[in-house]
Amino acid sequence: MDAQGLIMQEKWAIRITAGFFIALILYIFVPISDPNPRPTFWNIKASAQSTSILGLTINQDTLQDAITTLQSTPDIALFTTRQRKNEPEAAMHLEAFFDDLYDHGDRVVIGLSASPELLQHIKKQAYQPQIFPNNTIRIGIQEKLIPDVLQLPIHNITIIASRPIMFEDFKEAFGEPDHFINDGQGNAHFLYPAMGLDFIQPANGAQLLQFVAPERFEQDLLNPLMELLPQGAIK
Repeated sequence: MDAQGLIMQEKWAIRITAGFFIALILYIFVPISDPNPRPTFWNIKASAQSTSILGLTINQDTLQDAITTLQSTPDIALFTTRQRKNEPEAAMHLEAFFDDLYDHGDRVVIGLSASPELLQHIKKQAYQPQIFPNNTIRIGIQEKLIPDVLQLPIHNITIIASRPIMFEDFKEAFGEPDHFINDGQGNAHFLYPAMGLDFIQPANGAQLLQFVAPERFEQDLLNPLMELLPQGAIK
């Protein structure tokens, strides 16, 4: 290699070494912005007219709105339970499951309002059914039905927190819960009727925030809990 080649080689070695040190300095001293941070308290906003979580309004926004807002593609399925002989037909509901949202890894389950006719149609199609040991049946959605499902309004939102929430911080932001229920199964329920919220603290496991429209709070959240009493205690 001639002298000019050696000089060029030395220059490139210097550039590479300098680039490495610049990158190292930036990594150490310049904070790296979080590309997809969890919104503060999931952007919970409640009023007498509506409840909004993660920028989504229950009974107003659709599954398509949720996909656009959350920038994630969910797993959509119909859930029911195995029907035994002489038993009434089991309830059915549609859910969209968003996994590993934000850099915290939160999970969000969105329940959808669907007509009985659509639910029956999905059930009869029996697309990729799965039966679980607890007799829960999961039925997938055929591709041709996806456009209809995307336009269904949001009925409820459940957030499964990937990291512990300091409930004292939550109370500071949203006030004391109206009621507290110990359901007798190791779960503490902090109830906020005006927000349509049941904040659940299991004895073990992830905290859950279940939201419904405030006008459906008693029917969808409180009454099922009351059925567990007197095992539990309401305050």
